[in-house]
Amino acid sequence: MSTGHLSIDLSAVAANWRALDAKTTVETGAVVKADGYGLGAARVAKALADVGARRFFVAIAEEGAAVRQALGPDVEISVFSGHMDGDTALIRDLNLTPMLNSVDQVSRHLEHLPGRAFGIQLDTGMNRLGMEWDEWAAVAEVVLAQRPSMVMSHLACADDPDHPMNPYQLDIFHKMTDGITTPRSLSATGGMLLGADYHFDICRPGIGLYGGAPFKDARAVARLDLPVIQVRALDAGEVAGYGNSWQAARPSRIATV
Repeated sequence: MSTGHLSIDLSAVAANWRALDAKTTVETGAVVKADGYGLGAARVAKALADVGARRFFVAIAEEGAAVRQALGPDVEISVFSGHMDGDTALIRDLNLTPMLNSVDQVSRHLEHLPGRAFGIQLDTGMNRLGMEWDEWAAVAEVVLAQRPSMVMSHLACADDPDHPMNPYQLDIFHKMTDGITTPRSLSATGGMLLGADYHFDICRPGIGLYGGAPFKDARAVARLDLPVIQVRALDAGEVAGYGNSWQAARPSRIATV
């Protein structure tokens, strides 16, 4: 057999979720974007729902379809990209919760889907998605009156527990949200490992569910077995591959798989 074989252990995904959930006293959701990090969003979501996850996160509205079909109406599916132009029908028909990340998105959602669920994403320093301080100040009163499902932000450097950006973003998030009654969420996998100060009301583990860093205690989820077609010995200085793109710095043994 000359083809590779990918083995996926859904019980390990579930075990990783339970282990991360045990590190907090708050709600633990699950990120299943990018087709469940390439492992099949529907299968992953079902395994996680079976052990207690009830809030799922996808990147774009289209990704919510597989999760909704797999899990039915009784879970919340949040969309990190928010309410994009053209998403209204999908958000309505699949009962998705867009995480609105700009004033324009707030206007679009409240105009086209008044009374429907939404969340808010704030930028506390990652400079990727979310409303900055002045934008949030301009709309916060109106938005909070509509009872969003959550207000979230995202840590840029949580994989490095000693990075000064972590307490900086924590402080900004407090300043932007302290005093509100809406559930708050700051942490994905890395933030969950930083301790209770970063947990707030909802955590959103992603990469840690699938065995990735910085969750060092994670169980391995995927295994790729590849048959070796040929093995050969190269002397130092010999090259291999298209364009001679790799050169052996020492006597080497290489394989083609």
